[in-house]
Amino acid sequence: MGDATAAALAADSANVEAKKTVKRDALMAIERHWQSDWKEKRLFEVDMPEEVCASPEELHEKYPKWMGTFPYPYMNGTLHLGHAFSVSKIEFATGWERMKGKRALFPFGFHVTGMPIKASADKIAWELETFGPNFEVPEESLDGGEDLSDKINDMSVAETPKAGGNFRAKKTKVIAKSGNAKYQFQIMRALGMSNEEIAKFADAEHWLKHFPPIAVDDLNSLGCKIDWRRAFLTTDHNPYYDSFARWQFMRLKEMGKIEFGNRHTVWSAKDGQPCMDHDRQSGEGVAVQEYTAVKLEVLEWSTQGGQIVSAVPELTGKRIFLVAATLRPETMYGQTNCFVGTKLEYGFYQSNKDDEVYVVSERAARNMAFQALSPANGQVVKLAAISGQAIIGSRVNAPLSTYNTGVYVLPMENVLASKGTGVVTSVPSDSPDDYAALRDLKKKPEYYAIEPQWVEGFEPVPVLSTAAYGEMSAPTLCDKLKINSQKDRNQLAEAKDAAYKEGFYNGTMSIGDFKGMSVQDAKPLVRQLLIDRGDAERYAEPDGLVISRSGDECVVALCGQWFLTYGEPSWKALAKKCLASMNTYGEDTREQFEAKLDWLHEWACARTFGLGSKVPFDERFVIESLSDSTIYMSYYTVAHLLHRSLDGSEVGPLGIMPADMDNHAWDYVLLGRDLPAGHSKAAEFAELRRSYLYWYPVDIRSSAKDLIQNHLTFFMYIHTALFPEREWPRSVRINGHLLLNGEKMSKSTGNSLSLREACDRYGADATRLALADAGDSVEDANFEESTANAEILRLHALMEWVTDALKALALSEQSPDEKAQVNDVVLCAASTPFSTADRVFDADMDKLTLAAGAAYEATMYRNALKSGFYEFLIVRDRYREVSCASGMHPALVR
Repeated sequence: MGDATAAALAADSANVEAKKTVKRDALMAIERHWQSDWKEKRLFEVDMPEEVCASPEELHEKYPKWMGTFPYPYMNGTLHLGHAFSVSKIEFATGWERMKGKRALFPFGFHVTGMPIKASADKIAWELETFGPNFEVPEESLDGGEDLSDKINDMSVAETPKAGGNFRAKKTKVIAKSGNAKYQFQIMRALGMSNEEIAKFADAEHWLKHFPPIAVDDLNSLGCKIDWRRAFLTTDHNPYYDSFARWQFMRLKEMGKIEFGNRHTVWSAKDGQPCMDHDRQSGEGVAVQEYTAVKLEVLEWSTQGGQIVSAVPELTGKRIFLVAATLRPETMYGQTNCFVGTKLEYGFYQSNKDDEVYVVSERAARNMAFQALSPANGQVVKLAAISGQAIIGSRVNAPLSTYNTGVYVLPMENVLASKGTGVVTSVPSDSPDDYAALRDLKKKPEYYAIEPQWVEGFEPVPVLSTAAYGEMSAPTLCDKLKINSQKDRNQLAEAKDAAYKEGFYNGTMSIGDFKGMSVQDAKPLVRQLLIDRGDAERYAEPDGLVISRSGDECVVALCGQWFLTYGEPSWKALAKKCLASMNTYGEDTREQFEAKLDWLHEWACARTFGLGSKVPFDERFVIESLSDSTIYMSYYTVAHLLHRSLDGSEVGPLGIMPADMDNHAWDYVLLGRDLPAGHSKAAEFAELRRSYLYWYPVDIRSSAKDLIQNHLTFFMYIHTALFPEREWPRSVRINGHLLLNGEKMSKSTGNSLSLREACDRYGADATRLALADAGDSVEDANFEESTANAEILRLHALMEWVTDALKALALSEQSPDEKAQVNDVVLCAASTPFSTADRVFDADMDKLTLAAGAAYEATMYRNALKSGFYEFLIVRDRYREVSCASGMHPALVR
């Protein structure tokens, strides 16, 4: 084939492709024109009125305002369509409030506090040092790599191999940018970066410079009505925001809302610091579960167990305890036996006492090592291993049990090594699981390979009494729910829940030191009794798997830390009052907040490293990422007056320098406290104060549902601590996560779409319509690409009709007593009285306008789209059909 022929074929192919997208391209040309016009005119830069009124209320009445915010995204990658979906809720509301004549403010910022950026930068630095500037990786080190392609927008990776690992000099190859990604540089390559570009990301600051401008461009491409003058970065990279964050912490500490003490917290041993939600690669929302670790001393080993123990010199002369983790210490009076998993492996671990050894799972031993239950902090001393099967038949002392000569260790089918200690103490009177398992063992001792005497005579003991189930909750519920064996897992789960709730809330102790006392009151007392007697320890673990950004499986550590006293009764009452006053746009959201407020307590708010502002009263630490972002919406009200660049390097119009914004300044601007006499910036600060009072409070905060469990609840707490009630947030709107074509978005399956890709593929308007159509509730929504494509056709057809209608209207104005027609648009004479068809269409438009307005007020944008667009087109087409002979009325068409 000659060059000319090839060129001709290529040109033909290009023409075919251009024809396929001609309608989309026409729409996008319009979008680009008007987006450029908006930017040139600074259309979305909104300021407070110049007029000074006696009060903020009077100013608001004369000049209505509205302020909506979206939780600023983390800048370790580009924005994806899920970001766009949550952003769209504020974006649509901003347009609606503007149409109502309000000064509608949509500000936007960028979050860079915490571990993700620092961890990823450290990985790039390690990979450069290990593999060189071309990232040439020994081939065998590629084996077993984790598929991290789903994390491209999240920028989190698996654990970096330790320096000095075994990388033998074999044939090397540079990894292609697609496929499974084991290393951080592979993720960056998948974003289209060269080796030279990737190397720059070894410096954490480069992330801060690279991704925020991309996010600005992407949001502008969607046509968002954002006042970019107010944008900023968090951490000390912006000295203005840094002073704001430090001021907030100083005032909270002075109020007693921040304290220091030993607390159980999720902990990354590799990072050497707490690992809270934003520091996690997985396990966001997983909390600390606190147990009572009951110590069951071995009185007599089984034959096999005894042989193992006698063969380990380090165990000679030691007291050996099976340690069982329980959530119900008050029931220990009813212990009849102890369970272990026959297929699990246990270890003999040296405790914090020289003469005591604990038999637990390896996971539990690791947690205990960070809770002062091992010889030294973080030290796990394993003396020997033993299988669960080898422990069966051993006799142990069960503290508080009425069977005071000892109970036996028995097998149980569903003991997990991933929860608790792997040892389960048995109270068959009040635990349906224990009752069902013990009953199975009594029925078929030979099947379970146990001696009959290990279970004979060990009957359930009345421990507590309830009105619903008497003194034997477990047997009663097992009979009621027809539970036949320990294999009936669903029924047992239901029975367990019922037994616990009834026992805790309505139970009375039937036995022991606190007989006659309510279970709620007795529970902590029995726990403390066991601890004081040396029969138990405090123990905690993550209530699920947590992996840090550096790839470490986290534990729970007992450590000295700064923490916010969330959950303190009087503060919780204020947060609940704030929630009661807010519009949540649905009871589902309100109920989720209520549950979180009931549960939340004490939040570790400082880290030893990572990006962040220094804790002002203890500069060994930086402020944690979910703790510097609770009231930053107030910062938007003055940011544009303080600085005009993300990092604060460009000073704002009032000439206020970072050093000017000390604690006294923020006290005055945000709290209205007096400035020191003769302050040199009094006039400038008065402008800041006036701007704050005009724009605050936040009218609506919109977010995905996963932030209820942390940020949005903290948001309520801190507002009630620092601000007067009139400045508390007015509403919170929650949406579900976004599916793409009915499936979870995933890079590895190819089912993913970034914000930029959507705008490039469908244009801004079709993307916006598809986002509105995706859904509004707290349930997961669905962005259908077929919908976006259909919107392109619908919009283009509308554009053609409007073009023809405008031409026809121009003709009608020139000759008002004559019909006018341009293509399919036929108009009657402008002087013609309204016909029945005209009046019906006029009424239809009124009806749909009211329906669309109601939907906008309720933030139900799918309904607004239906009433304000789809059904408008339907009634227009119906009107056009019935008026095809006489023509549509020009007044209505206009």
